[in-house]
Amino acid sequence: MRINQLTGAVPSELGHLQGMTDLYLSFNQLAGKVPTELGKLQSLIRLFLHVNDLTGSIPPEFVNLQALESLYLNGNEMTGTLPTELGKLQAMKYLSLDHSEFTGVVPTELGSLQALITLHLG
Repeated sequence: MRINQLTGAVPSELGHLQGMTDLYLSFNQLAGKVPTELGKLQSLIRLFLHVNDLTGSIPPEFVNLQALESLYLNGNEMTGTLPTELGKLQAMKYLSLDHSEFTGVVPTELGSLQALITLHLG
């Protein structure tokens, strides 16, 4: 469900879909915070929430997404610092957090992402 005109919040109930491997909700008009319940999706490989109107910070529960290879949160209005826990996502290959409102330093823990191919923070 990407490149639609979906509005409202990302439903927290999506966190109950334990077998889900891909969640594409990019290029919509979704607003509010990213639900912490998405951190329960232990089979999730690709999470694309880019180019929406999402706010808040990256949920610390995302440390549980050990299968996650792609995380695209760019093009939102998200704030806060980048969580050091992102460095524990060892399957991560593509991390795109650019064009948002994040502040602070780049966590040195990102240097431990040995599988990382692409990092967008600009």
